Amino acid sequence: MVISVNQRVALKRKVLFAALMSLVTVNIVSLSILLIHRVPRALLFKKWLTSITLAWPIVFISILIIAPWLFRLTEWLVKDHGNS
Repeated sequence: MVISVNQRVALKRKVLFAALMSLVTVNIVSLSILLIHRVPRALLFKKWLTSITLAWPIVFISILIIAPWLFRLTEWLVKDHGNS
């Protein structure tokens, strides 16, 4: 099967989006949880690094799997269903 240039670009965009979105999300959530639990400053970086190392692959794969379904759901939700 031959993949066109447009399909390769689309695939790269999806993977890059998932990587960036998951990285940002994991950092925000991990740091927030650590700060809420008042992790001592001396341990904060190590705990944060451990948290993102464990969570990032999970979130990345989840976004790759779930995002297409959510995009379709979003399109359906905002679509005019004739109830004007």
